[in-house]
Amino acid sequence: MEEELNKYMRILRNFGRIYTQKIASGSGNIKSDLRVSQIKALFAFKDAHCLSMKELAENVGVKLSNMTMMIDTLIKDGIAERDRDDSDRRKVMVRLTPQGAKIRAQFLAHRRKVAKSIFSHLTEEDKQKLLNSFETVCNILGKIS
Repeated sequence: MEEELNKYMRILRNFGRIYTQKIASGSGNIKSDLRVSQIKALFAFKDAHCLSMKELAENVGVKLSNMTMMIDTLIKDGIAERDRDDSDRRKVMVRLTPQGAKIRAQFLAHRRKVAKSIFSHLTEEDKQKLLNSFETVCNILGKIS
């Protein structure tokens, strides 16, 4: 069991590392001094204009305290701004600045370009295997509560 668990964790870590490196490489025309955690924070907005800190933390899969540090650096760089919710002052809302929205759009376009490049090098059979594998992983992990 322990050996299987280690293999599983190693595969997930390797996948994440390889995919992140592919996205980070070749993004020279985008604000390149962002750390991976900041890029993850940008992706956490999904297509929403404004999200709470709690929603962002859930989207990234980190603790609220870690999300706060990630957003603090984006705010310092003028990429995001933080406000209290007018209807519930306890709730902290975060929105991307126009500059942040532009950087996010550039990273999304770059991520799409990377995915296209990866897929262009695969055979149809390998593409299908990869898609089936990802679907299986998502289905299995989705069953876990």
